[in-house]
Amino acid sequence: MKNIITVITILFFINFTKGQETVLYHSYIPTASSWDIIRWNVKNTINIPCILKETVDNQGRVKQLEFLKNGKLIDDILCYLANKVTFDYNSNKIIETLYQGNKVPLATDCEMYYKTIYYLDVDGFITKTESFAKYDFSKSSKLEIMQWKELVPEYVAKLAENEINLQIDYYYHSFAKMNGIYPVQKNFKFTNGDYYGDEPETESIVNGIKRLRKN
Repeated sequence: MKNIITVITILFFINFTKGQETVLYHSYIPTASSWDIIRWNVKNTINIPCILKETVDNQGRVKQLEFLKNGKLIDDILCYLANKVTFDYNSNKIIETLYQGNKVPLATDCEMYYKTIYYLDVDGFITKTESFAKYDFSKSSKLEIMQWKELVPEYVAKLAENEINLQIDYYYHSFAKMNGIYPVQKNFKFTNGDYYGDEPETESIVNGIKRLRKN
């Protein structure tokens, strides 16, 4: 009951402060493969080494996530993780861009995409994604370039009708999400244990999907 009241209070605060950006702070720990949220909305960050700084735009949507350690972007990270993520909103799409420091990750380093565009229908469900890769071919032969582009294509599109459980990758680290909504494809099936750390992420995701389906 206490957790539900806390969620309602924070969402009310986000909606109340529409018209200006807000910043939320969450404690987290690095795991063997990801980031794990320990507590949402930490008021006093002193003596907490790992803090996730979440910037929320004037419509209650997550705008940026910064994974900090001792006040700076954490730099001892796995090559396929981002320590900063930005979200741009344009009509029916959400553009998620990953950074390692102030640079986007290269597919030739970690075989990952630096940007994904999520297309939403009128009800807010994901219908399609487009992912983009960047490379460093400065020391690559023509054969190596061809092999890299086969391994990690420069552009990949996915349709919800052909996929299972499309969602926005770093949204599960966000408290605000899309003003409390967690966009997924229409036939998304949530399974406990799908997320690193489970709580408090799981409750946040479940509530966000419920809000999406009520729209």
